[in-house]
Amino acid sequence: MSDSILVTKGLMKRFGKLVAVNDVSIDVKRGAFAILFGPNGAGKTTLVNVITGYLKKDSGRVWFDGKEITNLSAAETFEMGLARSFQIPRIFPRLTVLENILLAEKSPGESFIKAPFKFLWKKAEEELVERAFQVLKMIGLEDQWDKLGGELSGGDMKLLDVGKALMSNAKMILIDEPIAGVHPSYAHNILDHLQKIKEARDLTILMVEHRLDIALKYVDYAYAMAGGRIIAEGDPYRLIRMPEVVESYLGEKYRLG
Repeated sequence: MSDSILVTKGLMKRFGKLVAVNDVSIDVKRGAFAILFGPNGAGKTTLVNVITGYLKKDSGRVWFDGKEITNLSAAETFEMGLARSFQIPRIFPRLTVLENILLAEKSPGESFIKAPFKFLWKKAEEELVERAFQVLKMIGLEDQWDKLGGELSGGDMKLLDVGKALMSNAKMILIDEPIAGVHPSYAHNILDHLQKIKEARDLTILMVEHRLDIALKYVDYAYAMAGGRIIAEGDPYRLIRMPEVVESYLGEKYRLG
């Protein structure tokens, strides 16, 4: 597992009689920009939720950065550096963009004991704000730092959600449909930012996405999922030509633009 950052073995998740995640084993290499795709109902988001501790798994094991995280909660996996963003961004619409970013990292001034003594935490808080602006620059929102989160476009909200994960010093981000519902020109902007962030921060990214005609230009590895199982993995362009992948998801007439 030395060159792997995320490993799962035999993950299972049932909802009554429905097996949403069925014996899934994946091995994500450190530094990869990978995509997980498949038809609606394939189990992609459920798999991400199980890995990150948002849902309790029925069986199987998970390792992250060399440590087993099988039974950890979402808060605990987040603290270890495994962050996720959501298809519907989880931001605070009535707080500014900067305030949203700052909330991702605990301020020393929040301590009940230290709060009355500003000299104990003023410098640390100034450094926190400086780091927040560095994150905003990376995601291209530095000029909108004082805008309310709810005033952002849908694409910018998704970038802000990613920024919160970056502020937490995440080692890996699992991103759920970052370009869903976004105009193609801005979709490229989002993925270009993600690619540059990955390289600058030495991050690993696993992205759930449907829009393969756009997304495949940016990723270096792919997992195809159907019926709760990983049915194929490997080179993205090889996968979309495999008969079982075409049959389960892409359709016989699929052609890459």
